Amino acid sequence: MGKVGKNDILKIYSQVFLSEGLENAQKVYAKRRQEHLKKLDSLCIYAAAQNENYERICQNPEFLYLTGINQSGPILVLDPLTKNKNEREILFLPKKDAKKEFWNGIKLGLPDAQANEVTGFETILPLSQFNSWFKKRIVNFKKHIFSNETIRRKLLRYKVNVKDISKIHLEQRVVLERERIALAKKAQEIAKDAFLKILPRISKYKNERVLSADLECFMLQHTGTGLAFPSIVAAGKNACTLHYSKKDCDIEKGDLILLDFGCRYNAVCCDISRTVPASGKFNPLQKLLYSVVLDTQKFHERNVKAGSTLKELGGLAWLFLERTLEERFTKRGGKMKRRYLGKPHGISHLIGDIVHEGALNRDYLKKPLRPGMLISNEPGLYGHFELEINGVFYSEDIGIRIEDDLLITENGCINLSAGIPKEFGD
Repeated sequence: MGKVGKNDILKIYSQVFLSEGLENAQKVYAKRRQEHLKKLDSLCIYAAAQNENYERICQNPEFLYLTGINQSGPILVLDPLTKNKNEREILFLPKKDAKKEFWNGIKLGLPDAQANEVTGFETILPLSQFNSWFKKRIVNFKKHIFSNETIRRKLLRYKVNVKDISKIHLEQRVVLERERIALAKKAQEIAKDAFLKILPRISKYKNERVLSADLECFMLQHTGTGLAFPSIVAAGKNACTLHYSKKDCDIEKGDLILLDFGCRYNAVCCDISRTVPASGKFNPLQKLLYSVVLDTQKFHERNVKAGSTLKELGGLAWLFLERTLEERFTKRGGKMKRRYLGKPHGISHLIGDIVHEGALNRDYLKKPLRPGMLISNEPGLYGHFELEINGVFYSEDIGIRIEDDLLITENGCINLSAGIPKEFGD
């Protein structure tokens, strides 16, 4: 048997160690850890998601960002204070389990002769040694930092000071470096190609489920890490439900179809929305309302730049939408019923290793944008609308959302989704 090359080893561990789209993936993750170590003032512990069944998991983004390891069980230790260079980064791996691997495939564990080469870690220890290692390491420590709530509770019995470093980590993770910007662009290309494949046949789809299956299938053909989220395919009045998930209704010829879709490439997500006429042509009311949303999206994109905040930008964009709706619709005698006042949802959120990146309380909305951040741009309009146009009365439940992904620069932004059609003529 010939020598097994590095690429062959990585293929064996695909989905376990994320290297797709990255050259020298081990060095990329090591660089992230080194940058993170510079921000720490004491011992830091990251735990992977826990799943005893070895099934495919949704990994903790903090752990995945620093290791590239997409399996349950391991623990990462970063220690900026140790004098021993080999203990600054330690990966604890669980014991190999041949029975579980028979059911669910190969995983990283000990003993594993390839673990160091696959992960790029010099120091890998058995997970069973973590408790004894920790007890020894905390001697004479006055302050300690932990990132995982489960570990936080477990380790309080050792009478150490515990600090949440999620904000420190998040500040680093939400700014995409060169490698992740390239991954984000690749995700956009995959989503674009999928949309371009379904667009010419849009009038042939008779059911939301079939359209969703095709759209997702075209994306999954080109990425090993799957969808960014379950796609939304909502026809007619279903598009008035923001996170519509049923996807089993028939599509009528006069419907608008709202598509909200995206994929992961490696760990980086894209998030795209398009609203298209099922017949291939807008009716006059649909066209009018669509223009309101599209012009709002363009307005928002022109305003986005480093130093501004999403809270301020969002307020301006929604105000623009309402004023434009008043001018083009209400003043012409249009009537509408909406289940919200002015703002149905945020116009922007951060995108990165998870599709809605950032802290759960959305603190980032009030913080200045920085170059390298990736945000959504997704104005929407939802409700029942009535208007007479050229002697014809239109009355319809309509949901419209148009979403692009914007990469923040010093002087503005780059629309990574610019190649995905959103202007469909009449």
